[in-house]
Amino acid sequence: MFAIRRLRPAAALALCALSVLPVLLAACGGRQQPAPQAQEQALPAKPILEFMTGNPAGASAVLDDPEFGTGIRVVVEGLFTSATGEECRRATLLSQHGEAEVVIACRPAGSGDDVAWQMAPRIWGQGIARPAQ
Repeated sequence: MFAIRRLRPAAALALCALSVLPVLLAACGGRQQPAPQAQEQALPAKPILEFMTGNPAGASAVLDDPEFGTGIRVVVEGLFTSATGEECRRATLLSQHGEAEVVIACRPAGSGDDVAWQMAPRIWGQGIARPAQ
């Protein structure tokens, strides 16, 4: 079928160089590397705050949050107006170890989506132990 021919040394050298050239170019940066893919959906920096301010009363989820730890069950309790007139949301958190804490997030009343929610200081008792840094 195929005839095997004896190649001249110069032809064999040229054939080897052509077969190795693409590998050398790729190793030396001859080929462009694909741009790193951006995450299609970035995780929120404060998952509990995002969940409690973006869901209606009664919504619940188990989330990992750098401020509260892993496996925290969040139950959104509802919307209320603070004594200073801020729009606030309350949620109950329950850790895997049975620790519970009530958290509050507020923003100026009537500010709409232009102003970010801020978590109120954690001042109610011991609450959930802070994760080790």
